[in-house]
Amino acid sequence: MKQFAILGYPLGHSLSPQLHKMLAEELGEELSYHVFEISPEEFDQKKALLFSLDGFNITIPYKVRIMDSLDELDQSAKNHGAVNTVSIKNGLSGKTKTGFNTDCVGFVKTMEQNGVSLSGRVCLLGAGGVGRMFATECALRGCEVVIAVRQKSMKEAQELAEHIHDISGAKVSVADIDTLGQGDTGRFQLLINATPVGMYPKTEASPVKEEFLSCVDTVFDCIYNPKETLLMKQASKAGCKTIGGMGMLVWQAVAAQEIWFGKKFTFEQVSRVIEAMQNLL
Repeated sequence: MKQFAILGYPLGHSLSPQLHKMLAEELGEELSYHVFEISPEEFDQKKALLFSLDGFNITIPYKVRIMDSLDELDQSAKNHGAVNTVSIKNGLSGKTKTGFNTDCVGFVKTMEQNGVSLSGRVCLLGAGGVGRMFATECALRGCEVVIAVRQKSMKEAQELAEHIHDISGAKVSVADIDTLGQGDTGRFQLLINATPVGMYPKTEASPVKEEFLSCVDTVFDCIYNPKETLLMKQASKAGCKTIGGMGMLVWQAVAAQEIWFGKKFTFEQVSRVIEAMQNLL
């Protein structure tokens, strides 16, 4: 039986073991899936445990840090400067550890499933690891991207904007998240929340002022717990199309298992798992 895990800190009650078990069953495979909650101080001593597995997933705060410990990076990981999936294969020269970014697959597939075109103007909230991916994917498809962050993250956001402009040629700018909705900001076809604001258990918070949502067509909140965040409730009230994060969680895991097992999922299989995962919340 193949062995996999999720690496992160803190992890709390991770849904990854249930999710990957469901997906493996859909493929007719068996796996053992562990939760490795390793503090940053312990990481260097304990990472050998991860490399004894057949592969693993990575979440905060290791998506960038893990890259120095890998042998190869897939183009997806190079594009986004972050890894969320590692495949470990035995070869003639020993084990090869390859890093991938399947978050980008999860994002694009979720937009496709919900009939949202990645075009026009996009407002991205947050410039962290997953935010970098959202911004890059949108810019590579020709979107105009506005990265909105708090004042303390302005330098990081500006560096990201410059990097994305350099690789895509797209128009990318930075804004103060607290001033969104003040004055004429123009219309956005898509608003993406890449911050943890609104995540369980602090569900009574929204990352933007409600009045800003009147100039947005679609809101995608990558948070999946709760199913409907306060941001999504406010967006629905403002007449926006809303999309929660469960679909992306499942689709990125689908991409990981397709790498690990070399098999493809059908749309119907993925849809069943998304529904089953929603029922767990």
